[in-house]
Amino acid sequence: MKYNVYFVEDEYMLREYVKSSQIWFGEKYALCGDASNGEDAWDEIQTMDVDVLITDIKMPFMDGLELSRLVRANRPEIKVIILSGYDDFSYAKQALAIGVTDYLLKPLKPNDMLKTLDWAAEMIDEARQQKQSILSLQKMALDSLELNQHKFLAQLCNGFLPSSVIASKAQQLGLNLEAACYSGCILTIHEPGLAETDEDSYLTFMDCTQAIRAFSKQHSDFLWFSQGIHQFQFVILGAKIAEISGKAQSYLSEIQSAFRNGFGHSKFIGMIGTPCDHISNLYTSMLSAQVAVNLLPQIPDSAILLASECRQVLSGMQYTSAEKELFRTLLKCGSLCDVPDFVSSMAEKLEREHMSHLYLTYVCLDILTAVLDFTRGLGCDEDTISKLSIPNVIQLFDSGQSLSDFQEALRGLATQAITLRDQCRGGKNSDIIRRAKDFMLQHYAEPSLDLTIVAQQVNINSAYFSTLFKQETGQCFIEYLTSLRISRAKELLKTTKKRTADIAFEVGYNDQNYFSKLFKKCTGLSARDFRQH
Repeated sequence: MKYNVYFVEDEYMLREYVKSSQIWFGEKYALCGDASNGEDAWDEIQTMDVDVLITDIKMPFMDGLELSRLVRANRPEIKVIILSGYDDFSYAKQALAIGVTDYLLKPLKPNDMLKTLDWAAEMIDEARQQKQSILSLQKMALDSLELNQHKFLAQLCNGFLPSSVIASKAQQLGLNLEAACYSGCILTIHEPGLAETDEDSYLTFMDCTQAIRAFSKQHSDFLWFSQGIHQFQFVILGAKIAEISGKAQSYLSEIQSAFRNGFGHSKFIGMIGTPCDHISNLYTSMLSAQVAVNLLPQIPDSAILLASECRQVLSGMQYTSAEKELFRTLLKCGSLCDVPDFVSSMAEKLEREHMSHLYLTYVCLDILTAVLDFTRGLGCDEDTISKLSIPNVIQLFDSGQSLSDFQEALRGLATQAITLRDQCRGGKNSDIIRRAKDFMLQHYAEPSLDLTIVAQQVNINSAYFSTLFKQETGQCFIEYLTSLRISRAKELLKTTKKRTADIAFEVGYNDQNYFSKLFKKCTGLSARDFRQH
């Protein structure tokens, strides 16, 4: 890249001599402008892209010291070099006190000017690298914050968190969840025949993410996170429970309209959950939306529906209890560290609703059924299942047992089931994800790498691996793989002179056009602009 130099000198012959210098005919420096006094120079510099200013000290109208002060105060990124004679050295010392980069002595020699410019260029490069590092760290911090916010919202909507910890965790993450009522909503993207790793599908997901992120910045009562690349979940905060469904419908309509204008070939189904009046009951609202989405018959066109209005369509379907569904979610995609908060959350809900002993018995039966179904689904034999401490839960059917006994038994049962799940899956969740990440780091440059290949490498079902990866990392598989590839591409663009097509192939993309589109969506810059930035 070239560095733009502006030259200010009231002596006409010297100014013409500098303008004709061979320095400006090379690839490194360009003379972008010149002036005979500081006043004219300042008028131009304010509107120009200037990297280095070389200015004489003694000039009419505005001298070099005053010009240097203005530049340092208003354009501090510009490196200032003072030009002075031996008799003006006292002025040069004043200029150095202002914060100029260096000074040159008259009579001006081309080699001296080139050395000084090279020194200034090094300082410019260092400052730019520091700025880029700061921006990268700031972006990483923002990305990390958003990722943690989304993981928290997913836990909240899955019913994993008791109300005693919700407020403090939300505050730590900068989320305002105070409201009179809430609605959980789901927006699904339907693109027939496209898999999770499909390139066009991922580009659509990136477009949707950008649109939703922009929408959320304009509405503080709207929170979001993604579940894979085909589903987004929203939390809407409201002031009146009778009005929140209408607000949710309006918000989803705006988002759906933005999606339709951007990529009309896709179909978008929005489902608005039944409103709730307490943040710890948000899971019931999201659950009602999820059940309706899962059981709803095929709809030919995009639509926004209320879960409460889908009951007639779904009247013949069997609803499971909320507690059983929550427990299934925990067993399917939770981890051992989720168990304490989950158990406290469930006990808190039952206590708040003043559940009778009979209802508690039904809850226990539902949970036992969920555990037995889940363990059998893992392929465990009856001998293994019989070793679970189920009798501890059955004892809860006696009327003398308390809710704290229920908590303890539930904690033990959940711990056993998740441990058994992890053993059947070849190790703890964290170990599975660690091995998957290691494999992806070694093979990300292979264009054929996809979710199925990585799942096979860690010896688990691809559908379960997809859920587990999202649960443990906060990112879906294709998001993480793309971040690996784009990070390596950025490194190659900055440190090599390889062509964009070669870099695309080297990081795992056979299609240069797809790589270019994806790179710009991920970084905000084209590959060429990123290299020159």
